[in-house]
Amino acid sequence: MLIHEDYFRNIFNTVREAILILDENMRVLSANRSFFTIFKVDAANTIGSLLYDLGNGQWDIPHLRVLLEDILPKNDTVDDYEIEHNFESIGRKTMLLNACKIREKKDDVPVILLAIEDITEHKRLEELLNESEERYRRLFETASDGIVLLEKREGHITHVNPATEIMLGYSKEECIGNNLQDIGVPLDTSDFPAIMQALNKSGIINYDDVPVKTRSGQDIFTDIYMVDRAKLAQCNIRDVTERKRSDEKLKEEKSFIENALNAMKDVFYVFDLEGRFLRWNKTMNAVTGYLDTEIELMKPVDFFLNDDIARVSEAIREAYKGSSIIDALLVTKDGRQIPYEFSAMRLSDVNGKPIGICGVGRDITERKQVVDAHRKSEERFRQIAESAKEWIWELNCDGLYTYSSPIVEEILGYTPEETVGEKHFYDLYPSDMREHMKKVAFEFFATKRAFNKYGTFAVHKNGDIISLDTSGLPILDSRGDLLGYRGTGIDTTEYRKLEAQLRHSQKMDAVGTLAGGIAHDFNNILNVIMGYGTMVMDTLEAGTPSKEHMNEVLIAADRATVLTKRLLVFSREQVVYVKPVNINELILGLQKMLVRIIREDIDFTLDLADKALTILADAGLIEQVLINLAANAKDAMQEGGRLTIGTEVEEMNDDYVAAYGYGKPGRYALITVADTGHGINAEIQKKIFEPFFTTKGIGEGTGLGLAITYGIVKQHGGFINVYSEPGQGTVFKMYLPLTEEAASPEMKTDAAFPVKGGNETILVTEDDASIRTLLRVVLESFGYCVVTAVDGEDALEKFMEKRDEIQLVILDMIMPKKNGKEVSEAIRKVRPQTKILFMSGYTMDIIKTNELTEAGVDFIHKPFPPRELLIKVREVLDR
Repeated sequence: MLIHEDYFRNIFNTVREAILILDENMRVLSANRSFFTIFKVDAANTIGSLLYDLGNGQWDIPHLRVLLEDILPKNDTVDDYEIEHNFESIGRKTMLLNACKIREKKDDVPVILLAIEDITEHKRLEELLNESEERYRRLFETASDGIVLLEKREGHITHVNPATEIMLGYSKEECIGNNLQDIGVPLDTSDFPAIMQALNKSGIINYDDVPVKTRSGQDIFTDIYMVDRAKLAQCNIRDVTERKRSDEKLKEEKSFIENALNAMKDVFYVFDLEGRFLRWNKTMNAVTGYLDTEIELMKPVDFFLNDDIARVSEAIREAYKGSSIIDALLVTKDGRQIPYEFSAMRLSDVNGKPIGICGVGRDITERKQVVDAHRKSEERFRQIAESAKEWIWELNCDGLYTYSSPIVEEILGYTPEETVGEKHFYDLYPSDMREHMKKVAFEFFATKRAFNKYGTFAVHKNGDIISLDTSGLPILDSRGDLLGYRGTGIDTTEYRKLEAQLRHSQKMDAVGTLAGGIAHDFNNILNVIMGYGTMVMDTLEAGTPSKEHMNEVLIAADRATVLTKRLLVFSREQVVYVKPVNINELILGLQKMLVRIIREDIDFTLDLADKALTILADAGLIEQVLINLAANAKDAMQEGGRLTIGTEVEEMNDDYVAAYGYGKPGRYALITVADTGHGINAEIQKKIFEPFFTTKGIGEGTGLGLAITYGIVKQHGGFINVYSEPGQGTVFKMYLPLTEEAASPEMKTDAAFPVKGGNETILVTEDDASIRTLLRVVLESFGYCVVTAVDGEDALEKFMEKRDEIQLVILDMIMPKKNGKEVSEAIRKVRPQTKILFMSGYTMDIIKTNELTEAGVDFIHKPFPPRELLIKVREVLDR
């Protein structure tokens, strides 16, 4: 023995495992107490003995020899070497061996330390556990209930059995890692440790009648209980849907037996073959006034008068054969007679043998009243529907007409018979709208919504498109289910036409306002260009390139002036100097010019009224209209044709305005310009009077000709329309109000006036700085003393300062703070004899042309050259 210390010995003997110390020859040098105890040997027969000889050779174990003689020599240590051996003294043991070679000193011969752990019981328990786990696995896999295993910390699923997959529809992979709520089980496992605490206290947690939604969306009922499975929590789920349904059905049947009869408003009764009442509900007591004890003694016929007894008896006999229904007067205990409908049928036992009669009696007092009221209501509805101007209709849930008032024939051309049961609402829509409107309507059907004045279109039987405003309400039964729709349709075709005309007129007015504003601003610019250009022109020597260049500038300015006038005509802001004009004479005077405009291959004819047609007009503007229309007609007849201009008197009354959708009552000169050209399609006709709209190529037309024509006619209080079809030519019709005044002869004017200056003081009021400076320069260059003002208030202040010196006031019509009219009125109050000259590029919105004329007020229209201004100033001052 190499080690003898007591310390080592105490540790050696307290170890639970058996320990042997062997020399290199396998003789036992030492053994601890556990070895002697476990293997039932004593020290005397052990110490010094050969290991294999112990217990009369019981330790000569082949696997032990392999360990000690083959394995250990090659390794200093061998761990967990398991052997099994049947000892005669202690039976079969399973041992776990650990061996190592140790030396007390480096060069000493090693000894072998052999530790032997008896794991026989451990192996037995392990086998039992494996067997138990196998049984549990088979039970887990084959159980009809769903079994879900949950980890205890957060309640996540670790295992599910096949029954769970079948029951809930989720695969094992879909379940694992999720919680119960994720697979349709509505148990709150958010605080799973709290659930485990409750489980530890009670040992089991039960959840009854838990509604669960399967993966397919099916609702089932389950009983769930949860138990602790050591490392995991086990949740068993049992499908009790059928049981739940059976229980509920049983409860419903029991509830029906107990309560249904007494809850009925109708009388319920059962009597046997002898006519004895076996069962009745409380309604029978309440209606008849008889007590239960009284009814027990009565027969069915006892509730009727003589007149009905025979009929009731016959109905009972019929009921014995199968069933019967009869109306009769039920007589109450206090003598009241109530109209009732009785239905009865035979009762049979399980063998089919008749055992009595059961039946129901219903109070039909209200039904009789309702039937009568319904008949009267239908008659009222029929009278209203047939006299109404609105189309009254009804549809079923499929959109098929179930009612149509007679007016439908007037609106759409179909009789009610051709509509009801024959057409769906979408059959009446234009083909390109049909699917869309069908979708829209059925969306209303799905939500049972009402709709009001829904604007749409329908096709008349003759093919015309009719505009309709449709309103409808859902027809619902007593449960709120949709039966169909009921509503009205209003023919708004004429209204839509008038609405479109109004929109067009408003659009033209808006564009006209824009054009007028642009023209006014441009006039101011042109006035400056023309003024300074003329002044520069007068300083240049004749024949020089500079004078020729400046002359071109002034020619361009004149052209721009014409363009702004055209814009002002369109916007109806050009000053119109009207006088009585014989329209026939005007056309005759223009005939030669029109002939020059059109080509020789176009036949030009006039068809004028026999009598003079006098209108209040600006002759030049009316001539421009006719020239524009003739030029357009020429372009439309590239291969020749016929152009006709005619006049006649047209009377417009209220019926005429309603029928054609334009105009106002009165007498008009109708001017017709007709050609046989290629015609105009409907789409172009809608835009034909819009400014800058043209069908001509680039550089061939400005798109202003017909817009200006439209503006001139409107400015004269008239109306213009176009009638055309492709290939059928075009007709323009202009309506201009007739006047009783006689046409005025043309006045001759001098061709030119000499320009004279002066030394008078002139107050010039103009808000545009460029024009104000130009006017001052022009007037001062001809000797005048000029005082300038920037707006109306400034003009009044300057006038008050020098009112005794100022002999002429030049006022712009439209100015900030105070306009020209307001300034002139204020000046005239202070000094009535002061001469005033108005100027403007706008229409006379504030002082009309005739007002200017009547008041003797002088006016000059922008833009004007310096010469025209100087002549006008001298004319006013010399008057």
